[in-house]
Amino acid sequence: MKATVWELRSELRALALWFLGAIPLRLGARLRAWLLPRFMQSMGTETIVQHGFRVTVPEKVSIGSHCNFGADVIIAGGGGVRIGDWVGFGPDVKVWSVNHRFDDPDTPWQLQGWEAKEVVIEDDVWLAANVFVMPGVTIGRGAIVSAGTVVNKSVPPYALVAGNPGRVVGWRKRPSDEPGVGAS
Repeated sequence: MKATVWELRSELRALALWFLGAIPLRLGARLRAWLLPRFMQSMGTETIVQHGFRVTVPEKVSIGSHCNFGADVIIAGGGGVRIGDWVGFGPDVKVWSVNHRFDDPDTPWQLQGWEAKEVVIEDDVWLAANVFVMPGVTIGRGAIVSAGTVVNKSVPPYALVAGNPGRVVGWRKRPSDEPGVGAS
């Protein structure tokens, strides 16, 4: 099978990203801070990316400034992923913006293609270890998501979320505490 120049270029790009993500310790973090912006749609300053970072379709992924990504984070960017400023990811967090289609029970799921939906993670959000974010989700500003949570629907600002599926279990700041909300 003959590969085109574009397929080869894509494979080399994926290999470079894998290698860049595998470099450990401070040297790896510095190299990622310097080189990842060349692959991504955008990446802010003073963002730390630990080893094991993997991203697909990086040209559809935007990361803000002052973010911190723990070890072994995976971002599937095919549907688009926007991450704000001051966002933290614990180790092994996964963000998916694409998923298999399976609507037609008479067609094997592997033949039904993909569904792409953008994921938005607003400013000042913390996703603890092993959080899984599903396609189409927006996580509101200031939200905290507990370890092991599966986020399958959007999260309001300043919510504390836990469980599988994720649900609001508390608040950092209630919506009624927002200026101008509920005032007559």
